[in-house]
Amino acid sequence: MNPRLTRRSVLAVAGAAALLPWSPRANATTRNPVVHPDRTVTFRFTAPAAASVVVRGGWGRSFDYTEQPLRRGPGGTWQLTTDPLTPSYYQYSFLVDGVETKDPANPTAVHSSPALSLFLVPGRETDFLTVHAVPHGRVGSLTYHSRVTGTRRTAAVWTPPGHHRAPLPTLYLLHGGGGDHLDWLEPGRAPVILDNLLAAGRIRPMLVVFPDGNVPGATGLPGDDSFPAELLDNLVPAVEAAHRVRRDPRGRALAGLSLGGLQTWNFLLSRPGAVGAIGDFSSGYFPEVLTALTAEHADLLRDPRVNTGTELHHVYCGNPDDIAYANNVATRAVLTEFGIRHQYTEFAPGAHTWQTWRANLHDFAQRLFRVAESAKS
Repeated sequence: MNPRLTRRSVLAVAGAAALLPWSPRANATTRNPVVHPDRTVTFRFTAPAAASVVVRGGWGRSFDYTEQPLRRGPGGTWQLTTDPLTPSYYQYSFLVDGVETKDPANPTAVHSSPALSLFLVPGRETDFLTVHAVPHGRVGSLTYHSRVTGTRRTAAVWTPPGHHRAPLPTLYLLHGGGGDHLDWLEPGRAPVILDNLLAAGRIRPMLVVFPDGNVPGATGLPGDDSFPAELLDNLVPAVEAAHRVRRDPRGRALAGLSLGGLQTWNFLLSRPGAVGAIGDFSSGYFPEVLTALTAEHADLLRDPRVNTGTELHHVYCGNPDDIAYANNVATRAVLTEFGIRHQYTEFAPGAHTWQTWRANLHDFAQRLFRVAESAKS
């Protein structure tokens, strides 16, 4: 039975700046905050009746969250100017008398975390995720029927600019726990990263699909996770029916961050050889799951198709401040013990944050689909 499909209208990159901060207007100055040439940042918030206003933002050690109080000024306008910040794309919110509040003067948004706003501190480090005068891909949505959930579900899809005669390879890119299919578009800034890489000739044209990974079982064993069936039996056929893409496993890649990384490894072990490239960002099995995996499901770990069907298996993690670091180390040790080939890159400046995962995507995308695309689809 073929999935029931609808093609929603595609949004041009110039389109929905308020919702999708990867649009060309994303670099425009908002009323708040004000980023100064010396990379200090001034926050303002008007709350005459408040007893305290605090800004909570991701510019602490290893880009984790820190809280700084604003000082009350005339008319109940609260203000803070930070020390110089490292160039990056930051998330923040205000705590007004302890209640988390979105900045009303900043139109950027994070769909999965409505209290958050975003801003860019420019610099050499942010060049890869800054909107430049290059051709922009298009982002649209694909709605399909899922037999796993019994509902209609939506994925976001990035289509590269230009006209491509040959079928495109596809990267499926997963969000983390508490997120959704828009996370890689908003705080993740994936379309900007991909636009810039493609314009520089550092990646092949590819279709990038951002699934909604909110299905049961990601924190358990591969057999308990419904995501592999959701992806391969429902979403992949929908994508292949709606877009001109390659249908061979070597024309598909899968990567995910945090909880999405667990779904990626569960997919690798339960559907070996179904995708040719695997990327895992800041993830690792919990100790009790890893123990059960090695004791009860060693057959999955020893399946030769895990290696023979996977051309690229690259694991990434933040520094030891990353909350997934210990689990990542333990999981990689098991991969090595069972002879599962993989490469590893540690992103030293960052922890369990988007600063890490954006850099992971930037590197991983450049490793994909290097084999000549003469494979039959």
